[in-house]
Amino acid sequence: MLKKDLLIDSSGYVLNLLEKILSTNIKIYGQENIPKDNPKIFVANHFTRIEALLVPYCLYDITNKKVGVIADDGLMKSYFGNYLQNIGALAKSHPNRNNIILSDLLTARKDWLIFPEGRMVKAKDITKEDNHYTVKINDNKTRIFTGSAFFALYSEILRQDYLNKKIKNKNKFQRKYLINQNDKIEDKETMIIPINITYSPIRTEENFLEKMVKRLYDDISDKFLEEIKIESNIVLNSQIIIRILKPISLHKMLKNSYGIELNHNTIVEKLRYELTHKFMKRIYENLTVRFEHIFVLILYYLKQPRISKLYFKRLIYLVAKRVKEDCTLFEDDIRKDIINLISYENYDTFDEIIKIAINDKIITQTKDEYIIHKDILLNMHTHNTIRIKNILRVVLNEVLIIDKMNEIVKQKVSLNNDEIDTELLHILQEEEIDEFETDYIKFSQKHDIKPKDIGKPFLLKYNNSKKCILIIHGFSSAPKEVEELAVFLNNQGFNVYAVRLKGHGTVPEDLKDTSYKDWYNSVSRSVTIASLKYDKIDIVGFSTGGLLALLSSRKYLPKLKSIVCINAALNLNDIRIKTVLPAIDFWNDIVSSFNANSLKKEFIENKARYPKINYDKFYVKAILQLKELMNITKLNLEKINKKILIIQAKNDPVVNISSAYEIHDKIKSQNKQLAIFELNEHVIIKGKNTKKVFDKIEQFLVNE
Repeated sequence: MLKKDLLIDSSGYVLNLLEKILSTNIKIYGQENIPKDNPKIFVANHFTRIEALLVPYCLYDITNKKVGVIADDGLMKSYFGNYLQNIGALAKSHPNRNNIILSDLLTARKDWLIFPEGRMVKAKDITKEDNHYTVKINDNKTRIFTGSAFFALYSEILRQDYLNKKIKNKNKFQRKYLINQNDKIEDKETMIIPINITYSPIRTEENFLEKMVKRLYDDISDKFLEEIKIESNIVLNSQIIIRILKPISLHKMLKNSYGIELNHNTIVEKLRYELTHKFMKRIYENLTVRFEHIFVLILYYLKQPRISKLYFKRLIYLVAKRVKEDCTLFEDDIRKDIINLISYENYDTFDEIIKIAINDKIITQTKDEYIIHKDILLNMHTHNTIRIKNILRVVLNEVLIIDKMNEIVKQKVSLNNDEIDTELLHILQEEEIDEFETDYIKFSQKHDIKPKDIGKPFLLKYNNSKKCILIIHGFSSAPKEVEELAVFLNNQGFNVYAVRLKGHGTVPEDLKDTSYKDWYNSVSRSVTIASLKYDKIDIVGFSTGGLLALLSSRKYLPKLKSIVCINAALNLNDIRIKTVLPAIDFWNDIVSSFNANSLKKEFIENKARYPKINYDKFYVKAILQLKELMNITKLNLEKINKKILIIQAKNDPVVNISSAYEIHDKIKSQNKQLAIFELNEHVIIKGKNTKKVFDKIEQFLVNE
């Protein structure tokens, strides 16, 4: 919510800018770590100029209390100066700066944000020397400034003196620290709250703000242009992550000094470096780990200059897995959909970073390998050029001081290719088992939970066979649905792997909050497992599984030989889906607008053909995801060129026969077969009339 009293007389540009960032680009973690009433000094790392504008605004929005900053004199004279002065910022050169800050802390009138690095650290080149952190800028090293520690310690010593009636001349004290008669000295201690600020991703592409500046001004300094390029990209394209960390109490540090007749300056000098190291360590070590950190750290520690594209991706996956286990702070880009990195298709997060590495000549590539130019990666350029010329070095510097991350990466890059494959296979198989067990335990107290053998994925082995058939069940069903077909194919000499789609095989509620991407990720994981164990792979999908099989054919995997889709649910006959669902969805929108959520209709009943396997209700959210999957599959039909068999029951009551013809007509496969069977059931892979269907599938798979 916009705080108008904070921003009176600020320029419209600043207001619009902050509102845009706060509404779309910002994540704030750890709000619970902010003490409610204590005077506070927030301390943060400093990478961009916009932090002096944005972070005080965010903190004010949380605490409803103004947060001052110390700003460069030049910034106070710019078009941001009016805004900064309004929130209570002080220029570095202000003659009464220290006493004003101490006054605010003593009275809890206002909190303060200080950047102990003293200036923007564009290269993030931070090292630890003699138990002190140092900042390196253009080969010049300086220690982290201890001013914030000084203000915190000094304000607390003064507070204790005042509360313990040790102030000899109260009037002089009040004049010096700008305390009015109506002001009250806060009896709660000053606390330091560390903040880590990161950006995901940091990009350097030209954007419209940069173009506009170039058009408006003829003579632009390289420094100004660099800051416009970086900071406008952050505003427009990055996620700004503000992580508020646990506060640091000063009582513990000062308790041995209370009551001792020591000069205040002596006490502060004794403790300020220790305190600064303590909170900067907390800031630096609580980095939010992102995909690009893993990417660049692997490049840094690889001993060989070349690496297989396949194994580079697998290394990243292995490291990401360990990071998720051992590091508490990581961004969604190493949690969400990361299976796509190693499942033989494009993964946007990786593609973006590899493009940067190639454009900056850190990596060149052949058909199958990446060639790493480590000397270019390590080039620091200059303070005002590195963020444009070598942004990956900035990312590397940010993570080099995280000991745990470095240990993880060093261990993984020491693995050879066979060891990578062995570990990856073990991890993926464990993930699949753990996912089912976790879901099952979560809903184990539900009265309608399926027996475990219904929902558990299974593998039927055939000795000496190097071929594997993946079979995917349908919507609201389970691996048990495909068991008869799996046993048949196994008896014909194939290894058969029945996939469990996320949310299936337990209780209907398990499916409520899964997406079609979750189902597709389940298939992708199974494809990857099969690729690590077998030489040839075929995918057979039934109903919704048929749609997922079609989408899986996009994978760039030579081992994937063919696709079979059976009654693929592209167009439905089910009147509930076509008419009832839109009406329910419309009703839910109406009651939500009146905050009458208790009137929402969450599901519709389902009379399943095989109730022991299928769910007895369809959640509206899950059906909407099915519709989304249908739409995505239709959009991708023209990209499919694998060998394919399309099977359809002529009188399927659920899937319209037009589905099979549409698939057959739109796909680009040179080898495609369409088989229509005179059957009037949807589930044609179970029961009495399966022989002709099974024989057709076996004939197709044998004649590859």
